[in-house]
Amino acid sequence: MRGLRRLARVNLPATVRHRRQGVTVYRSTTVRIDGSKQIRGQLQLGAQWAGSPFFSPGHLLVVDGGHLEVTGDFRIFTGLRVVVDRGAVLRLGSGYINHDVRISCFSSITIGDDVAISEEVTIRDSDNHEVVGRQSPSTAPIVIGDHVWIGLRSTILKGVTIGSGSIVAAGSVVTKDVPPNTLVAGVPALPRRSDVHWT
Repeated sequence: MRGLRRLARVNLPATVRHRRQGVTVYRSTTVRIDGSKQIRGQLQLGAQWAGSPFFSPGHLLVVDGGHLEVTGDFRIFTGLRVVVDRGAVLRLGSGYINHDVRISCFSSITIGDDVAISEEVTIRDSDNHEVVGRQSPSTAPIVIGDHVWIGLRSTILKGVTIGSGSIVAAGSVVTKDVPPNTLVAGVPALPRRSDVHWT
């Protein structure tokens, strides 16, 4: 119990490992950018929720030939696993991604402004394997519009555009485009309500 009390008193500013050129990296998070980056806003990697006593290890890797672009203020919490492959582009607008996200960018992933993404979400723009006889490509860009809310443990797969103002319910697997201001849910995710608005 004494150890838990000590953890609860962690001083948030003291947890910052690195701050430079618009990027703040918190403890237990590793960042390696061998490719290029353009940070016009602020990017926080491995942040903790206020009052939370722990950090989960995480990493962001941009390989040689990959590109990371941040246009607004974007925060990714602890436990992140973000990889941008050679020739791929990850664009982040503004908003946040909660604990334990998995982003695998092999082509192009764009996340808009004022976006709220919950815990344990996977965003992946490639199958990484070809299926003999299949007509669709194994890799295709993902676009997540402005003011989108993605619920707990959802999965966003290749070639999907999620329209601005939409909501993806917890546990959904999104395989097709989502119109603006639409609530989708299920596996695969299907429209459940239209003309939705959230705050």
